[in-house]
Amino acid sequence: MRKINKVSIRNLKILRNIDLKLSNLTLITGINSVGKSTFIQSLLLLKQNQEMLTRVNNYKFMQQSINKKDNLSQYMQEIFEKSKKEPLSLNGNYTDLGDIKDVLSELAIYNENITIELEIEDLIYSVTCNSRDLSINIESSLPMESIINLFSENFQYINTDRIQPQNTYLLSEVNIRKNLIGSHGEYTAHYLDENRHKKLNISKLRHKDSETVQLLENVSLWLNEISNGVEVLVKKYPSIQKVGLSYKYTYGENTTNELKPFNIGFGVTYVLPIIVAILKAKKDDLLIIENPESHLHPAGQSKVAELCAIASANGVQIIVETHSDHFLNGIRVATKKGLLTPKQSKVYYFRKEKDELETKIDEINIDKKGGIDSYPKGFFDQFDEDLDKLISW
Repeated sequence: MRKINKVSIRNLKILRNIDLKLSNLTLITGINSVGKSTFIQSLLLLKQNQEMLTRVNNYKFMQQSINKKDNLSQYMQEIFEKSKKEPLSLNGNYTDLGDIKDVLSELAIYNENITIELEIEDLIYSVTCNSRDLSINIESSLPMESIINLFSENFQYINTDRIQPQNTYLLSEVNIRKNLIGSHGEYTAHYLDENRHKKLNISKLRHKDSETVQLLENVSLWLNEISNGVEVLVKKYPSIQKVGLSYKYTYGENTTNELKPFNIGFGVTYVLPIIVAILKAKKDDLLIIENPESHLHPAGQSKVAELCAIASANGVQIIVETHSDHFLNGIRVATKKGLLTPKQSKVYYFRKEKDELETKIDEINIDKKGGIDSYPKGFFDQFDEDLDKLISW
């Protein structure tokens, strides 16, 4: 698999004209409604149209490969012509965007289209969506979907709306065989039941207290960093096609009974898919996580950031949308500790100027001591502003 080095977007909602270089770990920050989710949606839009894009690009590549002197059959000609008219689906398994008027930039002028372009090493993969009929055009040097990490089966997206405490969770043999836990983490319990003894792909993700490199043990130990003493328990019930998820706590020589997710902190179950997604990842996978800080104590947010740092330093490409200064600071601490080099991370602050519709983006760099090179207005400065007000009153 090849990592995405750069994403360029034209005329997608509030993102009129942006170019973002990605690193091993890329943090997207900013206040609400400035285009952070739109950036994520641009990648999800390609992912959910993967089969169609692959088909169109392969047809196009076949057509280019056939000697122009050869006479194409009427059947092949019809296939090639039909492939040019396939529409992009704005609504699907990964994202629901409405219709074209909902996604075309209000600043787009007549005949301008939506373009999402990926730069992968020295290759360009560009998809242009016609703003009138959603037909697409692909510019690519080869049928390359199968070698882009976004289009691999090991791509994993974790939505901000994740699984909540329940007595049982769904089974999905199809997703588990594809190494997926669902966009909402809904198949996390099933994945753990089937892969409890599976070895971690990245040995550096092994928890310092783990006796093995097995998945379930390490999930429990990393979760223990967030909720002290916890252990994850899973059990499949084939007769009802469900999986049970429970926890128990050990404090010294004392161990609790099994506890249902309802009876422990909400954040424990909410963060579980994120921990599993990171620990199951392998080199060159792409992992997109929205709001990993949700329902977590600041110490827990920092610990999840450390886990992301270790994974990304060892070859997993991770994109995180976050509103948490604790998560950012966790990455800074990880960098100072040498878990992550400055070149292995990028931080972007999305913002809008007053009375403007177009998103502006500031790049913020973390140095080897964990320092950052700029603090644009609004970039995690609310604590200082509130403190100034408290002192001045």
